[in-house]
Amino acid sequence: MDQSFLLHIVLLLALAKIVEKLFSYGRINPLVAHVLTGIILGPHVLRIVNPSEALESISYFGLLLLMLYSGITTNFSEVRRVSLWIVLVGISGIVTTITLTFVILRFFCFNIIKALLVSVLLSNTATEVVATVVSKSSNNLIRTIVIGASIVDDVLAALILGIVTSTFLGDGVLNVMYSAMTSISFFFIVILLSSFLIKYPYLFYQRIAMNRVTFASTTITLACLLALITRLVGLNELIGIYIAGLIVSRGREHSDPLLITNTAIAEFIDQLKIFLESLALPLFFTYVGLLMVPQYIDLLLYVCLLPTIIVGKVLGCGLTSYIVINDKRSALSIGIAMIGRGALETALLKLLLDRNMISMNEYSTILIISISTTILTPLLYNLTNSHKNYS
Repeated sequence: MDQSFLLHIVLLLALAKIVEKLFSYGRINPLVAHVLTGIILGPHVLRIVNPSEALESISYFGLLLLMLYSGITTNFSEVRRVSLWIVLVGISGIVTTITLTFVILRFFCFNIIKALLVSVLLSNTATEVVATVVSKSSNNLIRTIVIGASIVDDVLAALILGIVTSTFLGDGVLNVMYSAMTSISFFFIVILLSSFLIKYPYLFYQRIAMNRVTFASTTITLACLLALITRLVGLNELIGIYIAGLIVSRGREHSDPLLITNTAIAEFIDQLKIFLESLALPLFFTYVGLLMVPQYIDLLLYVCLLPTIIVGKVLGCGLTSYIVINDKRSALSIGIAMIGRGALETALLKLLLDRNMISMNEYSTILIISISTTILTPLLYNLTNSHKNYS
């Protein structure tokens, strides 16, 4: 293994933890410290660490584990109870953001195709950012709505983007619609399968819960399998990972007098949380910081577009959430939590750049807008919930 790779890992982790500790005195989310660390050590400030395929791969694996953690800590019964509202929150957020962003981009003389593509791209909430921001929330309803809505958001954004690109780039709308129907069918099949396993827990849950190593390896293997399947049907693999976590979390629903399954799930969650906070999340979000390219920025576009996509999510998701929970602060918290953009936008932006559909200036500006939301989301969320103690 390349020595410089190990050195970069050490530097990123060490500085991330130092900055995280300093930020903790101001109750600032660790995510901000991690992104800032990447910016400082990255190619445009100290120029010590550069983005690489090796760093990207190891950081992305941490992201997959974060989505598994989000799924396994989600109460499926609560998801089922508010499922309609979760869908409505996701839809209202994405529609409002697309509309407002499209108007701003047309004002900046983006052609209709480019404006529509970028609007859809920036309407997508990064589930990984959402999951990190609300992971320590004591309000299970907020956490359930936010993560569920971000999943709906992912599916809708992928579907709309697929339809738009296939329409204008000639990939075939029928193929996109086929992928959408396949995705929906896959989701319902998985949920039905998990319901069957709950009725007959000895077939799966009780078997894997008897041994902690077996439980962990089976859970991670299941997560990777469903990630692969969702990828094959045209969706983001993060959705498959999250669904795998949901399946495992449903093991708590069956009657178990000895609480063997519940104990296995609780222990796995504790161990996974330690790994995430100590290694996986710092590496992922420091890598996000490394991607910043400040020399190609359209400052006016940045100043106009960043508030627009923030307002789009806060209005779209926040107002709909208020109808459900009838609490202004909680509704605002949900709207703010949905602000963050992340890994998916970075990949899609690169695709548009490679196809010469956007310029380097536009690419860099939109990328930094995306990274800015990653930094702002936990700050605004903590500010909104400053009456609570988030350690």
